[in-house]
Amino acid sequence: MGQIFQITPSADGDSEEIHQRLRRYNRPFAGEQRDYCFHITVDGALAAGIVAGSSFDTLEVEFLFVEEAYRHMGLGSQLLRHAEETAKKAGVKKVLLNTYSFQAPEFYRKQGYTLLAEFPCFGPHRQFFFQKLL
Repeated sequence: MGQIFQITPSADGDSEEIHQRLRRYNRPFAGEQRDYCFHITVDGALAAGIVAGSSFDTLEVEFLFVEEAYRHMGLGSQLLRHAEETAKKAGVKKVLLNTYSFQAPEFYRKQGYTLLAEFPCFGPHRQFFFQKLL
């Protein structure tokens, strides 16, 4: 009899374990990967956050989020700049990220990002891939 494989939804802890296992596998090829995750609180509550990590000489921004009540106050710019500056001090040379047309492509252009590619993704929306050299 062969093995029976079962696909199940992952919990947060499972997702982190998968991430760590991939990092261990990648380490001999890509070197040490570092996290650049930061957040801003207001009166003890999460107001904004960035989730990013580096491989080789590249910082990849996975998520940047600002609560609606705190948008247009510069929090996203502060977080992005902080992650960029921290990564640059560690030798990172460029940043890659993607966003959707209903999110923040103009925000990233204002932060000095250059469009690499743009694709239709669903309905009227488009997906944008950006790069910035540090």
